[in-house]
Amino acid sequence: MKYFNKLTISSVFLTLLISIPALLILVNIFAPETENWQHLKDTVLLEYVFNSLYIMVGVAFLTTIIGFSTAYITTMYSFTFSSFYHYALILPFAIPTYIVSYVYAGMFDMTGSITLFILDLMGKENVSEVFFMDIMSIEGAIIVMSLVLYPYVYLICKTYLISESSSIIDASRTMGLNSWQIFTRVIIPISRPAIVAGTILAVMEAVSDFGVVDYYGVSTFVTGIFRTWQGMGSLEDASKLASMLMMFIFILILLERFQRRNKRYRSSGKDFAPISKIKLTGRKNVLANILCFLPVFFGFILPFVQMSYWFILSYEDVIDEDFITLLLQTLGLGVGGSILITILAFIFVYTVRIHKNKLSDTLTQTVKLGYSIPGAVVAVGVLSFFSIIDRTLDIFITGSILAILFGYCVRFLAISINNYESGFLKVPQSYDDACKTMNISEFTKLTKVVIPLIKNSAMASFIVVFIEIIKELPLTMILRPFNFDTLAVYSHELVGQAEVFESSVPAMFIVLLGTISVLLLARKMIKD
Repeated sequence: MKYFNKLTISSVFLTLLISIPALLILVNIFAPETENWQHLKDTVLLEYVFNSLYIMVGVAFLTTIIGFSTAYITTMYSFTFSSFYHYALILPFAIPTYIVSYVYAGMFDMTGSITLFILDLMGKENVSEVFFMDIMSIEGAIIVMSLVLYPYVYLICKTYLISESSSIIDASRTMGLNSWQIFTRVIIPISRPAIVAGTILAVMEAVSDFGVVDYYGVSTFVTGIFRTWQGMGSLEDASKLASMLMMFIFILILLERFQRRNKRYRSSGKDFAPISKIKLTGRKNVLANILCFLPVFFGFILPFVQMSYWFILSYEDVIDEDFITLLLQTLGLGVGGSILITILAFIFVYTVRIHKNKLSDTLTQTVKLGYSIPGAVVAVGVLSFFSIIDRTLDIFITGSILAILFGYCVRFLAISINNYESGFLKVPQSYDDACKTMNISEFTKLTKVVIPLIKNSAMASFIVVFIEIIKELPLTMILRPFNFDTLAVYSHELVGQAEVFESSVPAMFIVLLGTISVLLLARKMIKD
């Protein structure tokens, strides 16, 4: 009977509801083969598998190198502008990968502005006369994704390194190890769980990306899902591809959990001492600045400057009453979805907090799996689910705002839950016990004690979910109502019509909204 309370029942209902799209997708993996599926197997399926794996390996390698090296430098050393890089290295997180891909294609493809400038500088007329990597390739897609996704590794590794005690490093020095030996024999091994966790997050984002691979013409599972659904008109075969992609993601999650097993490198806490930063001077100071500046330059400054230039050239042709409506629709979806998800996530985490049973914990962990499912896959699952409801109840929910909000809940609840979980860890259990001793009602405790204590976590949850929603492309594109666009969808459509300059206008608004949100988040992290 201890499981049957209002909060737990609400959590069970919500978990079942949110899990249905994923279950409908997974069921399709056992569906009988159709003629379309046989055609996919004979022609492009192997290419989808190879390209998806290639992107996963490439992005894992580059994001690990960039993210961990910058996290290590900014945590262990003090140098000129090191405070600036605390904010700046997160900024690429504010720009969606697909927008950076448009910008880089405009600069570095065969007729791009920088390509033509270099050819002119070298006195050449044709790209074939010089060595020049074609950015519109799978390697180009890997580079672009890595420049935007490395903050996942940076943030997790930096947080992990800050939490380590300086006694580990001091002990290493006492044993006669130099800086390089401490880095390779101590820092990297103890940081492995954080490196793997951050890298897997970046890889999951990369393998579920649609905008970059679609624009660069790279065939992956996600582009295959769109082509099968829209080109062949087969939701069943699209679902089957989606189920295969989900299996890829779940294997990644299992690998991450497998490598974490029994890995406990933390100090006991009794001897914890903050890491004392070493001040860099001379050439080392310059080198540290260069290593931290390059990811910021290529991941944020260069795309932002190029977009600003295109924005100035084209904003008068794009911004009109319809665009203002588009902007308001995007803000409405972002704010509405963030509030809804922040409230639902609180129900899950608070249920675990006050009831402390395996059922509540299992429900929360189940819901968190939604973030590992790519947006395109979630959209296909929601379409399948709502199509059944439409046919059963003879109503029309598919293609409504409700469908988009539901899709956002499936995909982004995990982000909000993670924020609350870290926030509740800072609230001592003794507070709950004190309220119980003083016979304070649950409602009073909730409004007078709990909410004031976790309001910062709620705010962080709102900010992060808002960023994700305004950037989200495939899920919104599939589930949006007829004649309803967002900034992300409009920007993608303009690029598809070869209006790259004009696409920078909605893209710039996304970046500005994302940048403001990221800076607010970084400020809150410093305060915490």
